[in-house]
Amino acid sequence: MAKLEVIAQNFHIYDGDGLDQYARTGEISLEHLYNAGAQGVILGHSEINDNPATVNKKLLFLHQKRKKGLSLDKNTVLIGETWDEFNSRSIEEVAEAVKSKCELIFKNARPEFLSETIIGYEPKWGSYGSGRDDMPPPQPVLISACISKIKEYFQEEYHNKTEPLFIYGGRSNPERTEEILKDENISGLILGSACRSIDETRAIAKTIARVRKGKKKILICNFKAYNLADSYENYVAELGKLDGDFTVQLAPPYTDIERVKNLI
Repeated sequence: MAKLEVIAQNFHIYDGDGLDQYARTGEISLEHLYNAGAQGVILGHSEINDNPATVNKKLLFLHQKRKKGLSLDKNTVLIGETWDEFNSRSIEEVAEAVKSKCELIFKNARPEFLSETIIGYEPKWGSYGSGRDDMPPPQPVLISACISKIKEYFQEEYHNKTEPLFIYGGRSNPERTEEILKDENISGLILGSACRSIDETRAIAKTIARVRKGKKKILICNFKAYNLADSYENYVAELGKLDGDFTVQLAPPYTDIERVKNLI
């Protein structure tokens, strides 16, 4: 049986502005997420447009809240370049730029707070609908180079005190999944539009299972605001059948977090 977790898509912080932390009509705080049953949160998603400094602030805020007993540990941090940072640059240059972003994002982040954090490469130009749909998707050679540099950063900065799993996000299908996961450094995927139906999701999950047989596997379903073709009950039932090496994280809209947590 796969390990199923429910996480949130983002949260807001107001640290340091001197105003009432709870008088924020329409905003989503970590307390909201925790009370709804979320076990973690996605930081740095390409559609949020948070810069590295903002992601760092949110990451440290999460760690601060954890010390106070608000435990949201199953977090994913996504890192990637914009189209302008990618266009007309070599793969090596792009990968180095992504590594440089790690230095900003994880500044002052202590290794003990990163023990269950998943790290993802997700180029901001590579997502359907909010990226450059007119361009070919990010190719496996670029993905591998960027993941390699992110891993290099963690080895240099943390000296094996924390060893996160690495994933990729952006325009996934079974064929691309097989090519991408030939890289031993990549443990799985975060899906967006590719998880709008259980059939699409299951096909990608089966490919992950085959390519990474006997190894740790990650599948994150970011449901965004889609009208899904299937019920959450179906996702929980079907994805729960995956083998025990799988960690499956379901990231519904804020309004559905409690509902999904109760199903798990």
